[in-house]
Amino acid sequence: MNFGQLLDHNAEVFFACAYLGAALVMLNYAYTEHEMAALLTTIAPKILFAPPGFVHYDYTKALGKLEKEIPALDRFVIIDDLGGKYSFSSHPPKFVPYSEYLGRPRTSTGPVPATGVSPHDTINVQFTSGSTGLPKRVSLSHYNIMNCGRHIWQQTRMSEDDRVCLPVPLFHSFGMIVGISTSAVAGSALVLPSELFNAQMTLECIEKYKCTAVYGVPTMFVTEMNHRQYARTDRSSLRFGIVGGAAMPPELLNRIVKDFPVPRLYTCWGMTEMWSLVTMMHETDPYSKRINTAGRLFPYYVGKIVKPNTSEVLPWGSKGEIVVSGPGQMSGYLGNPDKTKEALRYHEEDLEADGIGGLGDGTVLRRWMHTGDEGFLDEDGYLVISGRIKDIVIRGGENISPMEIEERLIEHDSIAQASVIGVPDERLGEELAAFVELRGDGFTRPSDDELRAFVRQRLARFKAPKYFYWIGGTNELIPRDWPKTTSGKVSKPDLRKIAQGLFS
Repeated sequence: MNFGQLLDHNAEVFFACAYLGAALVMLNYAYTEHEMAALLTTIAPKILFAPPGFVHYDYTKALGKLEKEIPALDRFVIIDDLGGKYSFSSHPPKFVPYSEYLGRPRTSTGPVPATGVSPHDTINVQFTSGSTGLPKRVSLSHYNIMNCGRHIWQQTRMSEDDRVCLPVPLFHSFGMIVGISTSAVAGSALVLPSELFNAQMTLECIEKYKCTAVYGVPTMFVTEMNHRQYARTDRSSLRFGIVGGAAMPPELLNRIVKDFPVPRLYTCWGMTEMWSLVTMMHETDPYSKRINTAGRLFPYYVGKIVKPNTSEVLPWGSKGEIVVSGPGQMSGYLGNPDKTKEALRYHEEDLEADGIGGLGDGTVLRRWMHTGDEGFLDEDGYLVISGRIKDIVIRGGENISPMEIEERLIEHDSIAQASVIGVPDERLGEELAAFVELRGDGFTRPSDDELRAFVRQRLARFKAPKYFYWIGGTNELIPRDWPKTTSGKVSKPDLRKIAQGLFS
């Protein structure tokens, strides 16, 4: 069995659920036994599709316990382990191999009956990657997901002749919606390089299968460009790419466009709660817009910039919280009305006849998603992301956006990637700490003073980090690789934990 067969199984289950009107819930492969049990208890699924193990994740004991702990589960459909490393010594009554499950005779004859599925029924439940508490459960409909794929297909001009290299995980909205759903709409082929992200295998797949597109989060592109095989790989078949999932410094985007090269690089912005993508670049946009902004809103969307956590609209061009409304909006967080109400809000200032929601007195209101992202709209209506509101560092009363410092640091010839956080300071409340990565063996590591001076050439003096920590350096308290979420983004919560250890 190869990885392509595993994709076949994922796609088969996804489209079977869509046809039947069942909701597909995809678990993060890195979840612990405790996390699986807690999340499945809240969802109460009927069937669980799973391998006995995955790379270095052994599920054999966890699946056995789930059978006892989750009474709603009446069937465990076991997919073969790709590496042949994991298997069950015996099969409990509820366990059945995938091939056997498909081969079982139906209780009735004739075609599978139509189920009368509505476009607005839930097709997919996505878990958000919150830093505290259990992940929230995002309910997405057929209408949400396929319209997202349709908009991306139109924007990229993807066709059945394209072969998309997709190194992102399928349980995440990037893989499931931007990857599978868009290619389903376009009829394009998907190439999955490896079970977990592997830069070498991604590069090999681009060359071997003459991929015309490559997707990824910024750290994936950085890792690929820093790999020793990068220069020897034939990447000439690439026509376009999509980069998303995290803040994207213009200098990094410039390197991807010119050095990879990805002639048509589509930057974008969105969130799981809004079907994945909300804004996206177009190839006809000026180059400066393509590398400095996240594009403009998809059709049928509206957005505004407000004072954080309020409905007070700020003047055009001012930074504030991004709130959006449109057809990709989730129906809510399953089983969590309080969090749903906190995220999706009615703004009485926006009364209109064709909104989404109501007050009960005949008045109709649009419902707005409060994203928690900070940004502004430029003079031409392009969205510029300046960071997460919760990531803002308050130094001596000054609110500082880490993203602008990260963008400046990555402009330095020797810096491949940078991430800035706030660390406690007795005098100022918080100070700036930058985690940085050297671009490669041929580059000289600059001194801390040199980097501070480099930042101060463009930014205010107080925005220069006090501390610099080198990923892969000699300090044993700093990891050799970036701590990342399972979707491939740099994990700032983990960087904060590392910093706590450095200051303790």
